[in-house]
Amino acid sequence: MAISIITGSVSLLVPQHPKVAKPSVSGTDMIFTCSQNLNANGKCKITGVAGDNPVGWTLGLIQMEWIETNWGFYRGQHDSDGSCFLQRARPPARPAQGCRDTLAVGGVFVDNNPGFDRTVITGPPSPFPIDMSAAFFDGPNDAYPLTRVNSLTGQTNFIREVQLEFHFCTVLTLMDTARNFQHLKHVLWNVHWQGQFLPTNFGNVAAAWTITTTGGALGNTANVSGVADGGPTDRRFTGIITAAVAPNCNAVATAAAGAPNTKESRKWEFFDVRR
Repeated sequence: MAISIITGSVSLLVPQHPKVAKPSVSGTDMIFTCSQNLNANGKCKITGVAGDNPVGWTLGLIQMEWIETNWGFYRGQHDSDGSCFLQRARPPARPAQGCRDTLAVGGVFVDNNPGFDRTVITGPPSPFPIDMSAAFFDGPNDAYPLTRVNSLTGQTNFIREVQLEFHFCTVLTLMDTARNFQHLKHVLWNVHWQGQFLPTNFGNVAAAWTITTTGGALGNTANVSGVADGGPTDRRFTGIITAAVAPNCNAVATAAAGAPNTKESRKWEFFDVRR
């Protein structure tokens, strides 16, 4: 008898849903944070017979980001100061939307909760049945500088509007010693921010800002789907979920923030945010 999962033992619970905070100023940045993390807890129980060796079997969580909106619009105090548009979520700044979300580049299982984010069975072999668990938390965040210099006018442009959307799929997965993966449960979730900003004193960005959340009912929200059996079947997930080489979300985000697609104008411009 091969090692197997005990029927009815698999669960993936999301006891705490994420909540987004209103955008706010911190130092020289406009920041977008979660006031509450997403928490996810997965469990399963495996069994076998005498002689079956479970050492190396791992239960963990895999997270992928599959959709991102991420742009910022800047405008000078006067029309002649110009305007700028920074796009972080389209090529070449972000070559592809899909990525795997781990701290370690090349990792498969989430790794931000050491000691709790997975169960790895170690020797000597434990008696069957064996309880396994994996716990994960996440609170996405981002930031845009309050100002940037427009290279066409040489004038300071001030953050005027930002839209952020991060959509994730989190999968409870069992891996055997041969790196065969069984995707047991998955959940989809997302966080959104959209707001407009105006300094009360253009000569002192440390003074209070007027911050107006926009985007309607879905503009500044977090959402979590119901938990589904098995793994995702959408090709946007299946191509990267356990691939030996997959884009790393943190590396992708850092690169895009450092070198966004940038458009500038010598006047107040309405830019196409889709590009």
